[in-house]
Order: sequence, then C-alpha cells, then structure tokens
Amino acid sequence: MDVDHYSILGLPSGEEGAEITEKEISRAYKAKALELHPDKRPHDPNAHSNFQKLKSSYDILKDEKARKLFDHLLKVKQEQLRRQSERDAKRKKMAANLEIERAAFAAKAREKKRRELQGILKRMQEQGQCKQAKWKLIRLIRRPIDIE
Repeated sequence: MDVDHYSILGLPSGEEGAEITEKEISRAYKAKALELHPDKRPHDPNAHSNFQKLKSSYDILKDEKARKLFDHLLKVKQEQLRRQSERDAKRKKMAANLEIERAAFAAKAREKKRRELQGILKRMQEQGQCKQAKWKLIRLIRRPIDIE
C-alpha cells in the first residue's frame, strides 16, 4: 500500500481518518479539486495524473465498503510497523549486549596473555637468560592476540 487516500485529500489518516464523515470528505475533495484541476494548472505536466489520483481516492473514501477495507488495511500496516519497531529495538539491545560481552571477553584474553608473558619472562630471568627473555617477550607481544 503506497497510497494514503486520506492524505491525498488533505485529511488526517489512521484512527482519526476512520471517524471522518462523508460530508467532510466531500468538502476536502472539492477544495483539493479546485487546487489540482488540470485547467487551473495548464503548465504542470503531472496535473492530469494528480487529479486522477485525487478522484480515485475520493471514490474509494466515498464508497463505504472500499473505505472500510482501506481503513482495515491502514490498521494492519500500522500494526506491522509497530511490531517491526519492537523487533528492531530488541535486535539493537541484543547487539549492544553482544558487544559488551565481546569487549569483556577480549579484556580477559588480553589479561591472560599478559600473565602468561610475565610468567615466561620470570622463568627466563630465573634461569639467567635475561637478555633472551626480553627479546622473546618482545616477539610474543608483537604477535596478534587470538581471542577466539
């Protein structure tokens, strides 16, 4: 549904639109027809198609059955949008929680790697390999930390 027949006539849509009387629809149509009539807009190449859209929207809203179907369609569409926005909010919350968990895991992995490297350095220093320990530690530090 790409067309909102109420908005084409310049009327409020949704629940407010369902409460509009036929008299108000006729009044809105007449006002818009004066504005969009092709005779009033001779230099507008879209004047005829815009007026046809206005006329078909008016016909739909004047026909009781067609209007009820259109109102029902609007309600369904609004409900779909509401549910989609709720799903999007849940999805964003889940993504944020996942990022927090990943950051915490990465911090733990870095801390574990640091402790391992300190242990290696300490053992090598105890064995009297201080110079070698520094170079080995530097090589280990330059390696990317695998956190997966």
